[in-house]
Amino acid sequence: MRKLSLLKLLVLAIWALSSIMQLEGCANIVPPSGGPRDSLPPYLIAARPVDSALNVFPKEILVGFNEYITTTSIQENLIISPTLKNIPLIDARLNSIRIRIADTLLNNTTYSIQFGNAIKDVNEGNILKNFTYVFSTGTRLDTGKIYGKVMLAESGKVDSSFVVILHPTSKDSAIFKERPNYYTKLNGKGQFSFNYLPKGAYNIFVLPNDFTKKYDDSTKFFAFLDSAISIETIKDSLQLYAFQGAKKPEKRKSTTTLKAVKKIGAILKYSKDFDGSEQDILHPLHLTFETPIHFNDSFSIALCDTFNKKLEAAAISVDTAHPETIMVSYPWKPGTKYRLIIPQASIKDSLNNVLVKTDTLAFITKKEEAYNSAVIRLKGFENLKNPVLQLTQDEKVKFSYPIHSALINIARLPLGEYALKLLIDNNNNGKWDTGAYYGKQKRQPEIVKWFPTPLSIRANWENEINLILNK
Repeated sequence: MRKLSLLKLLVLAIWALSSIMQLEGCANIVPPSGGPRDSLPPYLIAARPVDSALNVFPKEILVGFNEYITTTSIQENLIISPTLKNIPLIDARLNSIRIRIADTLLNNTTYSIQFGNAIKDVNEGNILKNFTYVFSTGTRLDTGKIYGKVMLAESGKVDSSFVVILHPTSKDSAIFKERPNYYTKLNGKGQFSFNYLPKGAYNIFVLPNDFTKKYDDSTKFFAFLDSAISIETIKDSLQLYAFQGAKKPEKRKSTTTLKAVKKIGAILKYSKDFDGSEQDILHPLHLTFETPIHFNDSFSIALCDTFNKKLEAAAISVDTAHPETIMVSYPWKPGTKYRLIIPQASIKDSLNNVLVKTDTLAFITKKEEAYNSAVIRLKGFENLKNPVLQLTQDEKVKFSYPIHSALINIARLPLGEYALKLLIDNNNNGKWDTGAYYGKQKRQPEIVKWFPTPLSIRANWENEINLILNK
């Protein structure tokens, strides 16, 4: 029998002391203080069974560290692969953690227990990041690995709250019906990795980290690879793009609320999307109501000059995508005053409520000095399918420019700073389109990528930027 090291004997003694204290219900242990600040996280010094043990079917696992530890949200951080039917009991005391397993373990299977960032030392709170304990019920440890990254397809950004899921290819509909045997979380950069996987072929998916971990709602964020991956052949990092197959429906005011409005009287109200107190000459004017509305053809809205002369070139319509919004389009002239005359009965909601009175909305457009030109030089667009350059502010797309040459000259842009992103517009319709994964309809979403350097538009300045477009 091998002699135990002094450190291991100390750990075993602490485990014994911890068990006695559990029975007697005492006492608070205060770690010693003083000395230089500890900047190192705890590390494993002993385990029973030992880490990477073979031919074991443990009901209880003890892991000991070199210093006193504490845990934070350990059940939320814990991932056991393959997953167990019953949640293990976890008990952390002094410098050790005890894991009690209620399930019957599978034969010839490698189990990994990932603690995430739940373990840290008592004194300084140094986190032991991504600590994993492994054992096998067979004669060897599985060594399969998969790694990659997940990004949001529509925004090109990262959401680290997702989980990545593996299902064997023999179970085509498992993502809809079964909880996964293997899943892992993303780090803050959207990266993931699987280790200790058995050989085989898998379908890989991405879902929110909810209880079911099933794709049972098309409004959930979701991602998938077009083809299965083989543990034996995969070498490169995988890239997945998450999308919502359907947007969550916007909450509308209930019929009861609308009936109450009807009893009070005609109180339709709207907001304007002026920039400050002025109308942007590059966009339509939007009037947004609290509920969906429609026009009364007998009383039409009119855009007029200051002499109330109707401007025939104006186009006024209800936005089909947002039926509570009216769009007023016109080739606006800089620094010019306009009037929008809205008769009382020109607009109605579903209960035929109308405005309190006829409104005359007087406004002025921005002056030419509020805009400046821009020159954007592009390299590498020839290798991309239907690339579109999008200028955004506050996460909203303000301007889009299909890329057909290495130079984009923009005559007018409002002053300010714009984040730039590239849309790969597969169907060439000028907007981002989501993906699908129901029935026979399996389609990847269109991809968006961000440029690290923003475009700043300043007055009396030559606003130029060079961009390199990559696949």
